[in-house]
Amino acid sequence: MALCSLLVSIFVLELVSAILDSIGFSAVASALWDTYCKAVGNQKAAERIELKDGIVLLRRDLRSVSSVDEFAKWAKMRRRLDALSAKFERVSSDLAIERTAFELYVNLVLRVIVYGSRAVLNIYNYRTPVFYVPANWFYPVLWFLSLPTAPMGSVSVSVWSFACNRVCKRAAAIYNRVLKPVPAMTTRPATAALAL
Repeated sequence: MALCSLLVSIFVLELVSAILDSIGFSAVASALWDTYCKAVGNQKAAERIELKDGIVLLRRDLRSVSSVDEFAKWAKMRRRLDALSAKFERVSSDLAIERTAFELYVNLVLRVIVYGSRAVLNIYNYRTPVFYVPANWFYPVLWFLSLPTAPMGSVSVSVWSFACNRVCKRAAAIYNRVLKPVPAMTTRPATAALAL
């Protein structure tokens, strides 16, 4: 039973690793940032949205006022717009710094969890066989399947981990190629078709 759980846990770990590599650690961190902002209610993000709405409204009002006929009103609105824009830039900059720090931290934590658990699993079970193979099936490569120190005639954790990694990465690459949108066919101009 323990060998079966080791076999499955290595496969699941490699599958999660391939999925994260396929999606991208930064994309996962970005999605977690959006979720974090919605769950916690980030004050800077809410302030940025309010400032953006205020700028849009003020610009709309500014367009309706003539700068020649109502210069004093136009100048006052323009100063308010400049002040709001400066505050918007400052809040956006602070929010971008906070987002970058969060994404770097999450990216690092995800990598440590995935690659660290893979290393711990391989180091802790380096002598443990994942499963045994019949000797007459793989006789020429039995020593290779048991590398580095698993018993002869078995598949070691390192070899099983490598095999699962390759299969999961290939499956993720095929999945990405199948789901990638195909660019639309463009028609050639008649002159280009005649030149050929």
